[in-house]
Amino acid sequence: IVSMGRKKFSADYQLMFRLLKLFLFIGFVVTLVIFFLFLNLTVGDIFVCLLAFMPTGWALLSITIACKPFVKGLKMWSSVKALARGYDYIMGIIIFTPVAILAWFPFISEFQTRLLFNQAFSRGLQIQRILAGGKKHK
Repeated sequence: IVSMGRKKFSADYQLMFRLLKLFLFIGFVVTLVIFFLFLNLTVGDIFVCLLAFMPTGWALLSITIACKPFVKGLKMWSSVKALARGYDYIMGIIIFTPVAILAWFPFISEFQTRLLFNQAFSRGLQIQRILAGGKKHK
């Protein structure tokens, strides 16, 4: 809906496009509140649904891309590209956020060094001196 609204409203009717996005956001929030209040939805349920529908979304995108000429004939190819781009962003965030957070911890760096230089460690080499880049004494 947003990609079609961007096509129709973005240049000429920027206020209409922003209102469309606002109404979509408000509708999404209201739907979630209704689910939480009346259907006893929990955050765990949302997490389970995301885990269940991620592979389904990827499969549907793959099928749609395989049927590219048909989808282009329906004039929906730009929407599929926008959906695939958003899916790619979300998957990147889900995959790389834990990696980035773990990279901040010092023990992960030491563990990685240990894995990379495992053979050297087993021979008794001390990597910290090499990594520190100490000056040679003559």
